Amino acid sequence: MEKKRPILSIRPQFDPGLTMVQSLMVTAVGFVLVTGIGGLFTYLLLILLGLSNFITPAVVFGFYLVLSLAGMPPLYYELKKRAFQRTLYNFYDEYLDFQYFHWYLNRRRGRVWYRDIADVTQHATALQEHQRLTTILLYVPNMAGGGYGQRGFSGVKMEDLQQSKGYLTKVMDVMEMGYTGVLPSWARGATPPAPRPMFAEAEPPPGGFALSPEAYAQQAEPVTEPPAVRKS
Repeated sequence: MEKKRPILSIRPQFDPGLTMVQSLMVTAVGFVLVTGIGGLFTYLLLILLGLSNFITPAVVFGFYLVLSLAGMPPLYYELKKRAFQRTLYNFYDEYLDFQYFHWYLNRRRGRVWYRDIADVTQHATALQEHQRLTTILLYVPNMAGGGYGQRGFSGVKMEDLQQSKGYLTKVMDVMEMGYTGVLPSWARGATPPAPRPMFAEAEPPPGGFALSPEAYAQQAEPVTEPPAVRKS
């Protein structure tokens, strides 16, 4: 059986600068957990082994502090880079196949039918906007496992997409094609369509909304006098 060719394929854009800033933000929060939990667990283990008299708590907690501050930024950087290299969203005529990595660790693959998507939104954080990136959210209320993204979010989250690619318009075009059966023009090799306005303007009738008296006189049917009847 011949494998179907996707109409649209989307991959996230790995941005080194954005990832470095994010890694520092993650480290600022994560080192507290690593140092506190790891140091406490290790020191309790030393007490059980009878080694607490040889290694002070300052040495144990200091070790985890240095380890977290020096190790978490490059670890986060490599995890996100590897995850983005294997993340893919393929849009077909009636459904979406996806593969991403939750928390950049756990791989998840699945399929979403367009008829099950309740809403499509796009947003960008301040850091993403600075790097001209954006995020598209596909809300799927009945999605198994709840999906990936924000807390309470159920659906598919496509993060760090290039704004210049116009992916939101393309995604909506493909989903609309699932109902109309009409292939988008950009998928046939043409240029991508311009973003649609929220409210389309009414198109004027031929000749405009108002015609001049002379134009109305030209369009009017000629009036003919009835033939005269002779009395015999």
